Amino acid sequence: MKPTVETYTAVLPWYAPEDFQRIWELAHDRDEMPSDYEVWRASAMSVMSAWLARGRALQIVSIRPEEFLPWLEERELPNTAAVRLKFVEEKARGGMDVDLGAVSAAAK
Repeated sequence: MKPTVETYTAVLPWYAPEDFQRIWELAHDRDEMPSDYEVWRASAMSVMSAWLARGRALQIVSIRPEEFLPWLEERELPNTAAVRLKFVEEKARGGMDVDLGAVSAAAK
């Protein structure tokens, strides 16, 4: 069986600067997540570089409070890294809106 692009694609969460603080404040695992957006962004960019260096494609999916928080409530899930990853994976599979512009602007 020939590998598909999905085999090589990693889905990564992204936060807009204006959304980061709210997501962090409501996170159940915030002691494991930087509280400063710029620190988080630098770490995320490092992870992205590592994945790209391994030849992986990346799909960056924004986590916006106005869609993420109701999604959590509906499923009665905690706001943890594992659940945030589940959200972006589900969003990526469902073809929901993916905000690549936020990543491009943040990378500059």
